[in-house]
Amino acid sequence: MSVTVPAPLRRPVNCHCGECRRLSGAAFTTWITALREQVVVGNPAGLSTFSPTPNLQRSFCKTCGSHVLTADVRLPKVYGFPAGLFEGEAIEPPATDYFIGDKASWYDTPV
Repeated sequence: MSVTVPAPLRRPVNCHCGECRRLSGAAFTTWITALREQVVVGNPAGLSTFSPTPNLQRSFCKTCGSHVLTADVRLPKVYGFPAGLFEGEAIEPPATDYFIGDKASWYDTPV
């Protein structure tokens, strides 16, 4: 499965909402967005999709199960990608944290 996203990558954000925590199995998910019109997904038939909410559609690799991208109907011009998808790419530190009020009780955000 290959995904081509234009460089340079946008600055990521951390999302602490419950949906993102369940998706990653961690305290938060770090996301990078890209304009849909600039994204090329190699072998889209190799993706399986799941809609955890009416607003979201997550796509996973049918071979390895990796989360490849998320489409959100509230953000029709962009796809969200887990930052870990871009191994070896130069990625800046996250710009901000979203949904801090929903963060995992066992995680303390840096001051």
